Amino acid sequence: MKMLQEDDAPDAPMERVTTSANGKVKFLTDNVSVFYGAKQALKDIQLNIYANQVTALIGPSGCGKSTYLRCLNRMNDTIPGCRVAGTILLDGEDIYSGEMDPVHLRARVGMVFQKPNPFPKSIFENVAYGPRIHGLAKDRQELEMIVENSLQKAGLWKEVQDRLAQPGTGLSGGQQQRLCIARAIAVQPEVILMDEPCSALDPIATARIEELIDELRQNYTIVIVTHSMQQAARVSQRTGFFHLGSLVETGATGQIFTNPVEQRTQDYITGRFG
Repeated sequence: MKMLQEDDAPDAPMERVTTSANGKVKFLTDNVSVFYGAKQALKDIQLNIYANQVTALIGPSGCGKSTYLRCLNRMNDTIPGCRVAGTILLDGEDIYSGEMDPVHLRARVGMVFQKPNPFPKSIFENVAYGPRIHGLAKDRQELEMIVENSLQKAGLWKEVQDRLAQPGTGLSGGQQQRLCIARAIAVQPEVILMDEPCSALDPIATARIEELIDELRQNYTIVIVTHSMQQAARVSQRTGFFHLGSLVETGATGQIFTNPVEQRTQDYITGRFG
């Protein structure tokens, strides 16, 4: 397959975009289908994810958004009977090839889940765990620096710097989610996947996470699944609309929300179904 270059990165034909995206294609997914046994959950998804942009995936419950997200770091490998077909390239590498180590892939493509899930360890150890097992720090001083930098990037350092030895589970919900983001950042990923990261949070904590997402995209590529169209409009540069296992339409977020090509997209955005 011919890879797209930075200066000629058009959207795939199925994307039906009226304005082309700028920048480097980070993920190229072509004709991706997912099966749970005999049931097909995703049908021929063709979608580009661009570097240093936030791509939001929207659509009704059960439409395949999270299934697609889990394809990007091979989390579907852990589900018995799940089979992924098609091509998924990360910087031109086939992530489903025999040469790709899933553990290494998940360090490059971190994930933040719907419900905050800190380890039953101290705040420090929650962040230090990944760098330690991946050998990213040569000594304790370097490990401490990684932990501090990660918490700084997650906007949490000032709130926890004096209680790093306390359990991460003792933080508020919004703080726990930022701790999980710091944990993902600590292993130096290229991409951060977020599966409805604010659905369990109050409006104030949600606003803080949204601000953080905007800050993080300067250094990371972010893909977020959200049920909130308002959130997608606020945080993303590109949006993809999924329905019944198909990618109906994707493009610049402003275009998707103001001038969608597909009637199904228009109907969903205006609340006629979903």
